[in-house]
Amino acid sequence: MSKRQLVKRREKLGGLSGEEIKKVEKELSNEARKFVRDNKGLKITSKIAYQSPRITSEFMDCSMPVTFDHYSACSLGCLYCFAYFYKTCNSSWISDLHSIRIDRLIAGISGDKKNMDKKTRRYYDVFYKDKFLLHWGGLADPFCNFESVNNRGYALLKALGEANYPTLFSFKGATIFEDKYWKLFEKWSKQQNFAFQISMVTADKEFASKVEVGVPSPERRFRAIKLLSDMGYYTILRLRPFIIGVTDYSLDELLGRAYEAGARGISLEFMAIDQRVSEGMIKRYKWLGSVIGTDDLLQYFKKLSPGERGGLYRLNRDLKERFVKRIFKFCQSHKMLFACSDPDFKELNMSGSCCGMPDDFPDNRGLENWSRMQLSYHLKELRLKYHRTGECGELTFWDVFGEDGDGTWLGVQKLAREDMVAITKMDNAMRTVVTPRMIGYRIWNNLRSPGNPYHYFHGKLYPVRLDERGSFVFKYRPMDYERRWVEEGIDLETR
Repeated sequence: MSKRQLVKRREKLGGLSGEEIKKVEKELSNEARKFVRDNKGLKITSKIAYQSPRITSEFMDCSMPVTFDHYSACSLGCLYCFAYFYKTCNSSWISDLHSIRIDRLIAGISGDKKNMDKKTRRYYDVFYKDKFLLHWGGLADPFCNFESVNNRGYALLKALGEANYPTLFSFKGATIFEDKYWKLFEKWSKQQNFAFQISMVTADKEFASKVEVGVPSPERRFRAIKLLSDMGYYTILRLRPFIIGVTDYSLDELLGRAYEAGARGISLEFMAIDQRVSEGMIKRYKWLGSVIGTDDLLQYFKKLSPGERGGLYRLNRDLKERFVKRIFKFCQSHKMLFACSDPDFKELNMSGSCCGMPDDFPDNRGLENWSRMQLSYHLKELRLKYHRTGECGELTFWDVFGEDGDGTWLGVQKLAREDMVAITKMDNAMRTVVTPRMIGYRIWNNLRSPGNPYHYFHGKLYPVRLDERGSFVFKYRPMDYERRWVEEGIDLETR
């Protein structure tokens, strides 16, 4: 979409006048640019270690429950940042930049038990010693400006390469373009233990410069995909967040150029909005609403999102279907892996990893070493079963998350202590003994919980009975879109 078309669309559809739009846009852009500029040379100012890695609160449908950032914040100024609310409501954010204890994580990865603390030893016992895939880049960017100044990640990169440790990077920062990082990637390219997700929301350079302040242009990010792919690395276009009214205008270019650059997969998730808002979020919603053509973005999301999902508003399936269909068909015709992190259409995943990691990667089996004990994997398997046999399969809690005493991370005490979302209402004694499996069991059997499979997948799985232990059994529900797609010749029987 051209600049002229974008301005006319805002003035026609938005709830703000052209002058008001320009005023808000300028205010937000100045705020973001000031933030990026002020923090460009920021060094670590706190001796208190940042607590990462941790178990993600989304572990019930996540293939890589070990999420990791090596700094406590990100220096980029993306106006759609999903972590903005949490960051700006934390008074210590940015005023004190924290780093993890790199030496302890390196000890865990390399198997140096003498230099592990208790937490690192717990993670070593159930993750590191088996080279479980590490996901680097959750609430921050591995290659933002903080890394350029502090270089803490560089030492860890060397250790990961030396240990042939499988790692997925989610990034869009510019530090990766520095020579010393490229030399490391070139050095370790033969062993293929690294994979890369490169984030994009638009291919429009001008618009990207306004909403992704401090981020390399789309052109440079496509170049990163190309350079890494040419080294032989597994690369993924991270189409997150897909903003309806923004991303769709350059979708064909995003898909085509990612494919031409060598990306082997596409990972999709649509923008979601948290009903909790700060003053800064209100300003951002006001401007973004004018861009996509709605008077009140929060109300737009609220009215068009299933209420069963609680305070995180995710637009309904009907709005998303046409975009999912375009991307899914593109992946099939170009032999790319389609992955969907969004709870809607997650059944269409071509592997069990919604981040787009393959089920099978002969070049380095470590990149296959992600968890199958989660709903994304099992929902994909249920879809395949239905379209191959006509049978609507069922799931028990134990089918997905295993049994107590099976030796997996799901049964380890204290692993969940850093997951403050799930344990906020627990007393200290309970936090010490609770396991991820116990947290998952509570959510699975609470039909009022937004995280319950019935609500989370908006009826794609529905409860049919209780098993012999009194736990819900969920069944796969075919939806109308599946019938329509099959009638149109779309193959839903293969991965």
